[in-house]
Amino acid sequence: MKNLNFYNKDEAFLFHQNIVRSKRAMEKDPEIRNRLLALNDEIKILYESYKKNFNTNDLELLKSYGYVDQNKSDLLGLYSFKSSIIQKFKNGITTTATNRVINTCQNCTIGEVSSFDHILPKEEFTEFVVNPLNLFPSCSVCNSAKGKYWFKNGKRIFLNLYLDILPNLQYLFVKVSFVDNTFITDFSIQNPNNIDTVLFNIIESHYSSLHLTKRFSDCNDKVITAFQNSLKPFVGKLPFDEIIKTAIESIELNRNFFGYNYWQSILELELINNPDFIKLLKN
Repeated sequence: MKNLNFYNKDEAFLFHQNIVRSKRAMEKDPEIRNRLLALNDEIKILYESYKKNFNTNDLELLKSYGYVDQNKSDLLGLYSFKSSIIQKFKNGITTTATNRVINTCQNCTIGEVSSFDHILPKEEFTEFVVNPLNLFPSCSVCNSAKGKYWFKNGKRIFLNLYLDILPNLQYLFVKVSFVDNTFITDFSIQNPNNIDTVLFNIIESHYSSLHLTKRFSDCNDKVITAFQNSLKPFVGKLPFDEIIKTAIESIELNRNFFGYNYWQSILELELINNPDFIKLLKN
């Protein structure tokens, strides 16, 4: 899990305008584009409010404008994940400086990006349905799990990975046990490294609300098998200490690229220190 670079804040409303302009008059409703253009002055003001709260990372203080009926329907119709403008935007924010595409959902680091999560839910905040600062690339599982629930007891329950800077301190841990020739994993969120309490609470809530620790355990076999297979060819050919050292170096490189608390790296680190895993590897 890692932060993504967000869209140019000063061009967010221009992005909205481009999508409105691209909305061709449909045969069943030739006036839809004109109705959308008529909302531009209101939407521009609302986008300025969004940018202000985005700058201070307190989007939860925003109030919905409350569009209903035709206006709401027209605005919701602006969003299509498959549209060329949305896809170009997706490619832009998921491509790194080294021209590598991050196509894994950073909300979970499990599934592939197949949708956009609306940070402020589109049904409630219809005015921001195509605000690029409100769109975060997501897998369908995370998007479905979040739904319209993003706020509880006056506080956000999900990370905003444009703004909530993830610490280079470990908060994801895993216990590995070997039972009936099978590795059992138990992931948990902990704070032994004294991460800021407010940030840690959001991290903990995010993982809990998206059922991430269970989802990690459900996917553990492919990681364990692949890790074992990557090391096995070197057993008997290189000193075992050198194999372990090289494996740890590779894990740390992955943490630098995929995130300090990347669940696969956390699991591999635990395995490399697990006597049962080492015994299987040697045998």
